[in-house]
Amino acid sequence: MAVLTEKQIKYGFDYYHKDDARPKSVVEVSEYDGEDKLIINCTQLDGDYSAKDKKRIWMEWCSFLLENPDTFTELMFCTRMPQDLFDAVCTQRKLKKLHIKWGVYPDISKLENLQELEYLHIGSGRSVSSLEPISKLEKLVALSIENFQQIDDYTPLAYLKHLESLALEGDFAAPKILQVQSLRFLRHMKQLRFFSFLTAKVMDTDYSPILELHNLEHLTLRSCKEVKQLYPQLVKLPKLKYGTLLERPELYEK
Repeated sequence: MAVLTEKQIKYGFDYYHKDDARPKSVVEVSEYDGEDKLIINCTQLDGDYSAKDKKRIWMEWCSFLLENPDTFTELMFCTRMPQDLFDAVCTQRKLKKLHIKWGVYPDISKLENLQELEYLHIGSGRSVSSLEPISKLEKLVALSIENFQQIDDYTPLAYLKHLESLALEGDFAAPKILQVQSLRFLRHMKQLRFFSFLTAKVMDTDYSPILELHNLEHLTLRSCKEVKQLYPQLVKLPKLKYGTLLERPELYEK
C-alpha cells in the first residue's frame, strides 16, 4: 500500500514539479513502445489532423486499452476525456495511478474495476452523478475531485479507509464553487493527512468536523466567516505544518 511522501503532503499528490520525472507523452498508439506509464493526449487535436484522423486516433486507443488490460500502471490524460475512452481506461487492471484533467463522463461506474488504484485525480466532472464507484476503490490513498456539480453529498467517501489525501474543489478557472452539503463524513476519515477545500463551501456552514482530524498535516480552506471563527482552533491541530491556514494567515484574520 502506498504512503504519501513529504512532498505530496506539502504540495498535493498531483502537483507537478519541474524536477520530477514525467512519463512519455504520446498522441497515437503507434508511438507506444512498451511503457507501463504514459501520458495520452489523443483528443482535441489541432488542424494538422483531419476529422477522420482525429476520430481514428482516439478509437485506436479505445481498442488498444480494451484488448490489452494488463498494460499500464500509470496513465495521465490532459485533453478532453469522452465516455467511451473513460470506459476503456477502466479495463486496465494493474492501474495504480490515474489522472484525468477533464472530460464528459456522466457514468463513472466502471471505475470500480480498478481495484489496484491508489492515486486518482478526476477533473471537471460536471456531469458525474454518483460517488459510489469511487467509494469502492479500497486501496485508494489519494483522491482529488474537481467540479462535481451534480453531487453535494460526499458521505460515500467515508468508506475509503486507507485514504490519506483528499481534495474537493470546484472549477479554479471559471471560477465555480463546489457546493457540499456537510462535512460530517470527515468524522469517519480520521486517517486523513491532507485536506484541501479551497474552491468549495459547506452548505450547512459547519466546519467543525475538521477539528476531529488530528492526523492532518496539510489543511487548505477557503476564507469565509465560519472558517475565520474556527481559525484559532484549526491552527492548533497537533500535526499541522502545511497549507494556507499556516502559510497565509492573513487570509483568515477578522
